Amino acid sequence: MSGARRNRAGRLSLSLAILVAAVALACAAIAPAAGARPLLTGVTNIGGVDPLAFERTRGSGARYVRIPVFWGAVAPAERPAGWSPEDPSSPSYDWAVTDAAVTGALRAGLTPVLQVDGAPLWAQRCTSPPSLPTAICDPDPRALQAFATAAARRFDGSFGGLPRVRHWQALNEPNLSTYFFPQFETSGKALSAGLYRDLVNAFYAGVKAVAGSNLVLAAGLGPIANPPWTIGPMRFARELLCMRGRKRPRPTPGNCEGGVHFDIFAIQPYTTGGPTHEGHANDVQIGSLAKLQKLIRAAYEAGRIKGGSRRTPLWITEFSWDSKPPDPGGLPMRTLTRWTAEALHEAWLAGIDHFFWYSLRDDARDLERPYSQTLESGLYFRGATLAQDRPKRVLAAFRFPFVAYPGRRGLSFWGRTPNSKSGRVAIQVLEGKRWRKALVTRANQAGIFHGTVRSNYGRDRHGSARARFAKASSVPFSMRPVADFRHPPFG
Repeated sequence: MSGARRNRAGRLSLSLAILVAAVALACAAIAPAAGARPLLTGVTNIGGVDPLAFERTRGSGARYVRIPVFWGAVAPAERPAGWSPEDPSSPSYDWAVTDAAVTGALRAGLTPVLQVDGAPLWAQRCTSPPSLPTAICDPDPRALQAFATAAARRFDGSFGGLPRVRHWQALNEPNLSTYFFPQFETSGKALSAGLYRDLVNAFYAGVKAVAGSNLVLAAGLGPIANPPWTIGPMRFARELLCMRGRKRPRPTPGNCEGGVHFDIFAIQPYTTGGPTHEGHANDVQIGSLAKLQKLIRAAYEAGRIKGGSRRTPLWITEFSWDSKPPDPGGLPMRTLTRWTAEALHEAWLAGIDHFFWYSLRDDARDLERPYSQTLESGLYFRGATLAQDRPKRVLAAFRFPFVAYPGRRGLSFWGRTPNSKSGRVAIQVLEGKRWRKALVTRANQAGIFHGTVRSNYGRDRHGSARARFAKASSVPFSMRPVADFRHPPFG
């Protein structure tokens, strides 16, 4: 190790001093205001309703699971005569998969977020082109409201012994033509934000009519602008919320049709690079969440957002990178593990308190499609069966995220305990082949711990740090930084 002999004596002498000062430093290790904010995690797409999938989701440290409710699959293929679409007991509906998913989630101790996705053909007011087979085309807001009402009634806690569901999300990535059509008029004028405003307002009305305490999430927006196929999430959000101005967001003239109704905004900031990558002006990557937060705050203060809270939270409802292996174009596991911990930290710094990983297990291999068109971003390598899946190293970083950066004031660190609970946390540094305790601190009631070890450890870019909580260790975090580089999230 370069410079090891010269620095070892200084490090060893510092270790004793650090231990003596540990109690005092622990009191300063947590910043009270920021430290009270949690980072709750969830998983999107667990691959079915097998109890083992829910068990592994909970074992990842997640508190939430995002469950798709495919409107076109639950509802009949053709609209029945004399049908009451707001009635959840209608024999025209098929709720079997949703019932099993919600019940399985609750049994595993998970909070379900039901995401209504897709639409039956009879509820669409146009036809998507053959090149976009998964896109819904201008769904009827009244039909969506009726379905949202039926779904919320089914899971209001008093229907047929089914459990209560409080979190509801209205569709998926409406700024991407892959999922929502049309995005633009033939003249080039953007359409989708205005269409989606009517849809989310109708969805909100249906869900809230059943229980005012239900929480409605706006659809998670896709991360990048790619005209004419996608509208960048910043532009889409400004048009949805009737705002203008990038540096200083402010309302457009008028009342925005009475405002936009939701409780939680959502983004899916898949990143073409590392955890500090920002993307272009209308993109939202993991390193540029602050500009979206700024827009949401301004829209709320302008009265554009009509939600049930004094502050509109921003959730990340999907995020990941493909891993190598199995994707030859994915991130090597060492980099993926580091970037995952850093992404969770960056999200927390940006005020995110709910972060969903996509997905629990890798997609099944399709030999007719390139790896770039499939998702190998699971927390588990896919086996022949769910029981034969193998955990990836990135699972440990997602469950017990920890970062540590050397600087002038010392070694700054941040992390979250695996179970998001408070308790004693030891910060350790690697000296030679042995881990030595550098500081003892406490995670707060949300399991968050952060602070600074007053040491020059790591300034030479050598060594690693880790956190210990109960009998669990975080993945060692190297003192050698990994600079941002361009990398597609799906390999």
